[in-house]
Amino acid sequence: KSFLAQVYQNTILYPKATAQMAKTILAPFTHARNFLSAAAFAGANGLLPFGNTADVKAAWNALQVAGPGTRQANAMYQDLLRLGVVNSQVQLGDLKKLLEDVDFGGVLNRIGPDFNGVNTFLKKMSSLRKGFEDAYTAEDDFWKIFTYFGEKSRLENAYKTAGLKAGMEFIDPNGVKQIFNDEYLKREAANLVKNQVPNYAFVSEAVKGIRRLPVGNFVAFPAEIIRTSSNIVETALKEINYS
Repeated sequence: KSFLAQVYQNTILYPKATAQMAKTILAPFTHARNFLSAAAFAGANGLLPFGNTADVKAAWNALQVAGPGTRQANAMYQDLLRLGVVNSQVQLGDLKKLLEDVDFGGVLNRIGPDFNGVNTFLKKMSSLRKGFEDAYTAEDDFWKIFTYFGEKSRLENAYKTAGLKAGMEFIDPNGVKQIFNDEYLKREAANLVKNQVPNYAFVSEAVKGIRRLPVGNFVAFPAEIIRTSSNIVETALKEINYS
């Protein structure tokens, strides 16, 4: 890196990354807000938070974080990863990319053997940070999994009420010929979650790049609010006019 780039990284991006980390994954109140705001997106999609206790239990069992009853549905979580439903928290995505940009902690970790005390402390802090990141992801994952199950159930009930049976061909709301089966329901429920709940994978590179500016904190999140709000309305209109 050039001298100016290093100066910018050390004087602007390092403090920005530290402040963002302190305000998100290291702040207990932010964890609570993260969990509650994620619940609001389930409500925005017409699903009563905690309304279906079976879905609540299934979502909890699939979480990849230490806790009573978690990590019991690992195969399901892997399937949800395949479908792009989980591990896509927007603010955390912004923060992790910014930490990568500045190689957070890397400079001190390379100081050498005379600073073993510092290095040991940083390794412990790194482990602690990983635990907070996992919790932040799980808070978001819980409601995305809950929403996924709710959407899948609603789709299945609606199509079966309309007379579809497993293996039958039909035209979906987008005008595409489909086969009615469990894989279609999984894929379509996952698409609803990805398009109607904030997801870092769908943030444009231009918006992601703002994280490197001195101003602009977590700009990916408001960008996703705009995208998902529009998609919720569009999907509602499609479903109302679909027969």
